[in-house]
Amino acid sequence: MMRKIMVATILLAAISVGYAVRNLGEVVNPPYVPAGLDAQETYASMSLLGQFKTSASAWLWLHADLYLHNGVEMREMTDAEKRSGVSTEDAADDGKAKLMDEETVLTTVPSKDRDFRGIFGDIERETSAYKDMHHHHHNDPKLALPLFRLMTWIDPDFVPGWVQGAAIIARDRTNEAAYKALEYLKDGRHQDPFSVSIVNEVGQLYITRLHNLPKAAEYLEQARIMGRHRDWVLDDTENNALLQCYRWLTLCYRDMNEPAKLREVATEGLHRYHGDPVLTHLLFPRPGPVVERLSH
Repeated sequence: MMRKIMVATILLAAISVGYAVRNLGEVVNPPYVPAGLDAQETYASMSLLGQFKTSASAWLWLHADLYLHNGVEMREMTDAEKRSGVSTEDAADDGKAKLMDEETVLTTVPSKDRDFRGIFGDIERETSAYKDMHHHHHNDPKLALPLFRLMTWIDPDFVPGWVQGAAIIARDRTNEAAYKALEYLKDGRHQDPFSVSIVNEVGQLYITRLHNLPKAAEYLEQARIMGRHRDWVLDDTENNALLQCYRWLTLCYRDMNEPAKLREVATEGLHRYHGDPVLTHLLFPRPGPVVERLSH
């Protein structure tokens, strides 16, 4: 009888432990939406063809990112991680483009300092595609450019494919490369004429590569108007592009010596993005480091 009681106790303990750790995988590697995938929720049709296009473009996007990071899978931080102050070391300044903002991404396999699994975590890091984020290097994204062209061919509404593809084309920092990137974005605007991200990228190219502030302001104003009219349908990607638009446009008007327009744009931007430090600094300048002039 005592033996049966001991066996039953062991079984109950095993079942209890199983229930306790069944969600351990989600704690170690939180579920996340692959970068760029949410861009389809606004544009892609819910038809079978639309779902296929979404899956194909997202698959190509993830493989482009895997190539860039030497096979190491990355993920965006969760809101809880951002609130708790989790930080990541940025990549080395190797001149390579990034597919995601690496100030808010982590390796899918957790680093030792944020892994409570002890030796089991060490084993996974030794046997999986993993590397420390501290000053890690990228592969040359230019070699992945065909993947971007393919993903936009399969799904012309896949906005990140147009924006990141143009950034890679323009990375040589020559006028010729900038105009090629603008042609690439022209195709993107033809496919998705209401994308804030694409028009904002055009404006940034005129600033950072061609140093044409009046032309940049013209496109950034278009993006600003689009964002204002499409406020209720902007996803995270488009919403972030609109914030960048307000920042770049305010900087343009500062360097073009148009203070009235600067105040108008910065005030409107702060009304939407409360407390943004860049817009706040430009609207209420104070002693301290200044933002570099765009014309330099």
